[in-house]
Amino acid sequence: MVSEAQNQPKWERDEVVLLIVTYFRNKNKSDEEVLRSQIMVSDILRKRFKVINGYEPDDLFRNLNGIILQSGRIKSLDPETKYSGMQPTKLQLEVFEEYKNNPERLCAEAYDLVMKYY
Repeated sequence: MVSEAQNQPKWERDEVVLLIVTYFRNKNKSDEEVLRSQIMVSDILRKRFKVINGYEPDDLFRNLNGIILQSGRIKSLDPETKYSGMQPTKLQLEVFEEYKNNPERLCAEAYDLVMKYY
């Protein structure tokens, strides 16, 4: 039997950009600040879905638990941590390489996404 979570749409590049930029901007902040940022990411991605598709996403789509889970994948990419939890996806690896090479450009992309949907 396939769970609903397995039927969720694949992550798109701009969603991963926001996730990676948010992780690295908040990695040395308090747990409370990180959680607030993760809630914001969830809100933005859910609003983005609604604008693009014209209807509300289901309760599982990019919800807080999913954002926390994906943030664990991003954390495993952070060279300053020894976290070896979940493996990042191919797209997360690609976007992380872009971030390493040009963080300003990716931060600008994330900012544009926040301004458009938040």
